Amino acid sequence: MNLLSICNDVDILKTFRIIRIIIVAIKIIVPLVLLVSGALTFTKAVSSGKTNEAINAFKRKAIAAIIIFLVPTFIGLVSNISNGEYLSALSCIKNSTTENINKIALEQSMEYLAVAEKTLNRSDLYAAYISINKLENIETQKSLDTKAKAIEKKILAKEEEERKKKETAGGGGTNAGWWWPVGSRETTEVNGKLFATGAPSATRITATFGGNDSVHKGLGGGHGAIDIGADRGSNVIATKSGTVISPARGARIDYPDQAIKPDANGNYNCKGLIGNEVIIDHGNGIKARYAHLYKNTITVRAGDHVEQGQVIGKSGSSGCSTGPHLHFQLELNGSRVDPLKYVSASNPRP
Repeated sequence: MNLLSICNDVDILKTFRIIRIIIVAIKIIVPLVLLVSGALTFTKAVSSGKTNEAINAFKRKAIAAIIIFLVPTFIGLVSNISNGEYLSALSCIKNSTTENINKIALEQSMEYLAVAEKTLNRSDLYAAYISINKLENIETQKSLDTKAKAIEKKILAKEEEERKKKETAGGGGTNAGWWWPVGSRETTEVNGKLFATGAPSATRITATFGGNDSVHKGLGGGHGAIDIGADRGSNVIATKSGTVISPARGARIDYPDQAIKPDANGNYNCKGLIGNEVIIDHGNGIKARYAHLYKNTITVRAGDHVEQGQVIGKSGSSGCSTGPHLHFQLELNGSRVDPLKYVSASNPRP
């Protein structure tokens, strides 16, 4: 890892900011507690006529206080004789103030928005949304979010144009009537059911069907689904109407989010846990699995009938997952098929 990448990682800088506050608190509070404790011990010992013991006890606590106070300073002095890259990274960490972090987040958000507007690519817009969500200034966040939505409309128009060209050329394929499984952020309630039927939130495909990346290789095989990178808490919807098969009523849906790491050999060994999931029978021999959902967000149970566009849960990173995404799997008569033959972010919807 390039140490200088720390300077551009808002999440890491926010973590270091918290760590620095804790270190400063320890550096000041602990020595003070030791000195006060030493003074009380000294006073008590003197009053008992044990002057020498009192002096020695106070010396020990005073020395401990000085050491604790000086350790961070000593570490800083040692680091100053390190290489230039380390020093630059250290400088970023030392300057990880709220103002500097917000400045970096804003610069990145503007950069990602510019790229997305130029490419009209969903992955680029997804990166922009991720960066915007890291801004701490709510007004700035809302302003950039409005710009992102404008770009999203352009992307939808582009996708719709491409879809119509395919239909004109006879390439409509099998995806007619299916919707992208990640819905819009806007929702509406109809007859007690929540729907997110508008334009899908920005997403990107992080793993394709049949892929054999390091995660799935570590689990002993290829990937029989697609992974859709989506912000934690994005609305996951039923791609078509159907009947819920899982989870059963009373089944566990509170698996916590996590981000698994590889072992020393670069393999991911988490026993293939799928986390919180919903399985729906969409008819005509097709079943869909929506997995790694955020804890306690699943709104349907086995036996429920769901409508197309109905919110069934929120995206998360539960189970064997390296980060927030939706594992979307389709089975046709018991055999896994490539979901991209059925779903597309450009599928028409209301």
